[in-house]
Amino acid sequence: MTLRLRAPNLRIVEASADTTVGKVGESLPVRVVIANDGNTHATDIEIILCAQRKASDDVKEDLRKDGCDDEDIVMRQVVGAILAPTDAESEKVVEVYLLYPVTAGSKAVYVMVDPGNEIVEQSERDNIIYLSEELSSNAPFIDQTAEVVSAAALPSAVVLLTLALLGVLFLVGSARRGAVKARIAEQSSLMTVLSTDED
Repeated sequence: MTLRLRAPNLRIVEASADTTVGKVGESLPVRVVIANDGNTHATDIEIILCAQRKASDDVKEDLRKDGCDDEDIVMRQVVGAILAPTDAESEKVVEVYLLYPVTAGSKAVYVMVDPGNEIVEQSERDNIIYLSEELSSNAPFIDQTAEVVSAAALPSAVVLLTLALLGVLFLVGSARRGAVKARIAEQSSLMTVLSTDED
């Protein structure tokens, strides 16, 4: 007697982007085709886009073992369910589109299905794939340089503003001290005149 595990088996059939370059702030659609070739349905299937510096099998293996860090997840979507195939089918296929938000520079983008391994599957080895081409901004080098300059410019502006405020406070304080000294001198003169008159 053979016992067969009743479980879905999710597999990324294809992941591609027709447009791989865009302006910073735009979104590029990424087409993802997922199949269930297990013997039962899968529900609440999470799909993510994970941005990395390069595409390689080593990075892919690391992501498979350790998952994608939260700061590297650029898009997340949940598919309600993928049914199990019928006896006449080898698999049930679903097509979804995820939007990649363009940032400065170029990124290797990985598509991961069930990244947290929440769904018990017959195999977990086919839940990750990387796009054949990197997704990038129009002028990656210039965009990254501008991003670095703007990041450095903000602290500099804060320092300059702080110095300007300190300068204003110093000038206001000096003016007040001068006014107080003048008033004291005036009162001293008045006291001298009064004491002279009394004599």
